[in-house]
Amino acid sequence: MRLPSTLRRLPNLSTRSRGLATLRPRPAGFAQFLKISDEVKSALNAGQPVVALESAIYTHGFPHPQNLELAQDIEAVIRAHGAVPATICMLNGKAVVGLSSKEMEQMTDSANHKEKMKVSRRDLAFALGTAMNDPTRSLVGGTTIAGTSVIAHLAGIKVFATGGLGGVHRGVEKTMDVSADLTELGRTPVAVVCAGSKAFLDLERTLEYLETEGVYVGTFGSDMYPAFYSREAGIKSPSVVRDAKEAASIIYASHALGLTSGQLFANPIPSEFEIPNSEIQSIIKSAVSAAESAGASGKDNTPFILADILRRTEGRSIKANRGLILNNAKMGAQVAVELSKLEGESSPESIHARTEAVISGHEPVRSSFQPSPITAPPTSATSPPAAATASTFFPASTPVTPAAPATPATPAPQALVLGALAVDILCDPHSSPLPETSNPSTILESLGGVAGNVAYALHLSGIPTRLVAAVGNDASGRWAVEKLGQRGMDVGGVKVVDSGTGLGTPRYVAINDSNGGLYVAAADMRAVEQGLDTEVVRGEVGGGLAEWIVIDGNLSEATITAVLKEAGRKGKKVIFEPTSTPKSTRLFPASTIHNPPPVYPLTPLYAATPNLLELTSLYTACMSRDLFSTTLPWWPCLDSFLISSEFTDAITQLSHRCSLDLQSDGLVTKAIQLLPYIPRLFIKLGSKGCLVVRILENWEQKEEGEGRKGGYVNAGLRVRWNGKIEVRHFPAEEVKGDVVGVNGAGDTFLGVLAAGLVRGDKVEDAVERAQRAAVLTLGTREAVSDMVRGLAW
Repeated sequence: MRLPSTLRRLPNLSTRSRGLATLRPRPAGFAQFLKISDEVKSALNAGQPVVALESAIYTHGFPHPQNLELAQDIEAVIRAHGAVPATICMLNGKAVVGLSSKEMEQMTDSANHKEKMKVSRRDLAFALGTAMNDPTRSLVGGTTIAGTSVIAHLAGIKVFATGGLGGVHRGVEKTMDVSADLTELGRTPVAVVCAGSKAFLDLERTLEYLETEGVYVGTFGSDMYPAFYSREAGIKSPSVVRDAKEAASIIYASHALGLTSGQLFANPIPSEFEIPNSEIQSIIKSAVSAAESAGASGKDNTPFILADILRRTEGRSIKANRGLILNNAKMGAQVAVELSKLEGESSPESIHARTEAVISGHEPVRSSFQPSPITAPPTSATSPPAAATASTFFPASTPVTPAAPATPATPAPQALVLGALAVDILCDPHSSPLPETSNPSTILESLGGVAGNVAYALHLSGIPTRLVAAVGNDASGRWAVEKLGQRGMDVGGVKVVDSGTGLGTPRYVAINDSNGGLYVAAADMRAVEQGLDTEVVRGEVGGGLAEWIVIDGNLSEATITAVLKEAGRKGKKVIFEPTSTPKSTRLFPASTIHNPPPVYPLTPLYAATPNLLELTSLYTACMSRDLFSTTLPWWPCLDSFLISSEFTDAITQLSHRCSLDLQSDGLVTKAIQLLPYIPRLFIKLGSKGCLVVRILENWEQKEEGEGRKGGYVNAGLRVRWNGKIEVRHFPAEEVKGDVVGVNGAGDTFLGVLAAGLVRGDKVEDAVERAQRAAVLTLGTREAVSDMVRGLAW
């Protein structure tokens, strides 16, 4: 019997019905055509956030080398917001998910050659099958939204960030031109974050088509659907999504229900890059007309129209395109992070662990994405080390009291902090301290150490953090680890030094003056300097997923060198806290005379946070090691800044505006000469605030408009010179109330600053929040104020 035509068009209900699905196993043999990078594979296996990225934009959109720069910048944005980028393309007869730097170069270089192809769903089998049959026919293939979605789904990736969606073309009643992106969204469960559909399409019919396909469509923060270059085009959005967390909940629910359709999350272009709809429509009309006259149809239609729009907007469209893509990458990463948290919290293992913790009477260790107070047993948190209970991290011969079980769903660290975890002993004399006699004092013991404080500030700021430190096999060490566990922190990286070494848990003793300022201090950090094996450190840096590394100057020269080498090999970012004047020079050991460190942009050293004395110490160390020689790579980098007398005049003006002498002691000169080795210096000036001297990345917007003179911006409390470097002063945050103690304020500043950098915040936002956090610590006897968790992010 012949079925009615309407029924013949229905999909096979045994595998799929519109929007609902049975569990579909991956096709047999697909793995032979897929190459997933180790980084992406590890992230997926660990349940960490991953964002898929298309490649047609690089092979058929931007020219080389601009496309390479864009690809690197997009991946950098995704990493900065806590996710792993997975650029997808066809290379060497494989669908590659996650590119190495060599593969990235190969892909982007194809933009200048004819031997390449644009790969949608229909092209996948052809591209892979012909290459399998004849390897000489293997071409570089840039995957479209449809092609990328298919591969992402096969790889197990659920979030995909791109520029703009395809759609129903104008004049569809004549051409039947409907992008495969739309049908792919209807049958592949991958969430797409984009800036809406391309503005030259029929947007109303596009939304109608998506509705027919069962695709959820929502716009972030607006009830108007965006039109790529424009934040809105007068068309209502089917729904409104408040934020990344809500988007993740929608994706999670869709997968839990077994829906096979994807979701479209429209993310309006940032206003600073927008070309208003009223302006772009006339340009689009002319471009569409030109395409018709030229006979550009099918896969040639979109590239022709985009090129014509670029010409008519005199390049503005390419800036808008770049701005919206980076914005979508940021949102895609945030959505992936939130989805990862939801899936971790809802996994059977996580639920079981939390249930067991409640039954056993223990509070579960909370995810450090959302730090919340953890009630400690009455004695452990406040007792001195001698009364502390043991920890499971100590040898079996030591009596052990089981600690609260860690929840398996706790996210993998985004930041790794290496250095000193110490017991701080703070002495506040009742009157001005006198030498050579005992001073009646109030004495407080607390958990500290530079790395310990920085890690805790990161944790309070919501950044999953792993601390790598060394403690002695003694009561103080047991108490320190126990205290970390009560804070809900990852303690797996805290190493116990063998008791036969004679090395005890690091201690810091500070005696304050009658005003709360430091009078004299002493420190024993031998366990940090001698107890952290360089192989262990390399494993922690190279083996984990954390992209951000913070190290303090308590580490030995060998350990610091090992961290930098491994971070450079893995493409990770290192922030250095000098700790003290003599220890700051460990960054540039004597061996650098014969083996100079790499310079920007090859250096893994992302930033340093010295005070004035430590800055001078770093500068002097470089001078003594002859690292400022014009025969070294340092010189071409410095020379590219094009420093002139005009720049000196600009700094003089800046000095007057911020009431700070930036020249007589060579402050700015020293900082700029250090920039090739340390591209960002956050110089702590105490009561005078913070001076930031940094190299500007290519993707950072160059300032325009008011205050611009020649090649530099000289406005407010900053100078931007030739789009290359920036010098900016941040006045100190006002201290309201009494200063109880200065111990830990600088560490708090660094921890919160690092949290902002990990999140991808603007420098000004990160610094100002870090200053507020430091002031909070000044008002407490603790090394890091618990009130940091209340700062708005």
